[in-house]
Amino acid sequence: MEFVMIGSGARMKPECLITAAFSQEGIELLESLVQIRLGGWGVTRRKLTPEEMISEIGGARIVITELDPVDANVLAAHPNLLVVGCCRGNPVNVDVAAATRLGIPILYTPGRNAVSVAEMTIALMISAARNLLKASSSLMAGQWGVDGLSPYLAFRGIELNSRVVGLVGFGAVGREVAARLVPFGVRLLVYDPYVAQDVLERYGAESVSLEELCQRADFISVHCKVTQETKGLISRKHFDMMKPGAYFINTARAAITDEEALIEALRDRRIAGAALDVFGQEPLDPSSPLLRLDNVTLTPHIGGATHDVVRHHSQIIAEDIIRYLRGERPRYVANPEVLVERE
Repeated sequence: MEFVMIGSGARMKPECLITAAFSQEGIELLESLVQIRLGGWGVTRRKLTPEEMISEIGGARIVITELDPVDANVLAAHPNLLVVGCCRGNPVNVDVAAATRLGIPILYTPGRNAVSVAEMTIALMISAARNLLKASSSLMAGQWGVDGLSPYLAFRGIELNSRVVGLVGFGAVGREVAARLVPFGVRLLVYDPYVAQDVLERYGAESVSLEELCQRADFISVHCKVTQETKGLISRKHFDMMKPGAYFINTARAAITDEEALIEALRDRRIAGAALDVFGQEPLDPSSPLLRLDNVTLTPHIGGATHDVVRHHSQIIAEDIIRYLRGERPRYVANPEVLVERE
């Protein structure tokens, strides 16, 4: 594995291709050590094919991607890459195993959108509780009513204060959600078999089983990753356990839930409502039953869609690439075993 240290008197700067959306601050951090070239999705907003990515990389020794693929064929065509940075919470568009075989470290950006998704979760929770979407649509359609009392009665909602909120998963996003919920005066339940008790205590949260969480919570919000263990985690039996007045929020991944069972629970009014930012099929099929329900708030997977997320992931990747080029250990490496040779 080649090790390049950049410093005074160092060799020519390596070329760095950035196909991710990237902040100017991130570019300025990097350009003292590398020659930067922009391309791919970050410029055109069109995802490259693997064949196009092979051509786009050209002579670059460093690649920073977000959506554009760095699969086994791309890596095989460019085995001399020094490092690949992926501006994602998980480097899902990079073949990490193939990179490991070639000794190429893969850097990524966990927590880049934790605040963004957490704030979106709170917004959806309040929107569902206060019927904001239906109230807004009604007003824009001129349906206030003659006496002015109709919407007051029709859109009467509930407060978060004193309600029980159950968080399924307590990683970076779950903790950011909890921190924002504490001032609302809610009681927090958490289902996460891997979180330490002292972490829960910091937020005044109670550790419970998934079944107990579903039975007790007024709001159930999903914040875990999709793994073999979590795929289909929230099933029909869990929706059957929920209170008739419960609201279900999902800003994580649709695969964690049985979407058909959720639709049935909503259609049969076995739960009060749901707010969803993720779906089993994206874009959402125009024939989806979800679009015909009046007790859902639906958004098109925009939980992480803030300009601040671009700033966050740019800084994380830029700082870690700088660490790597200077011979230091990066913070977030998907395949840390490739670094052993350097240490």
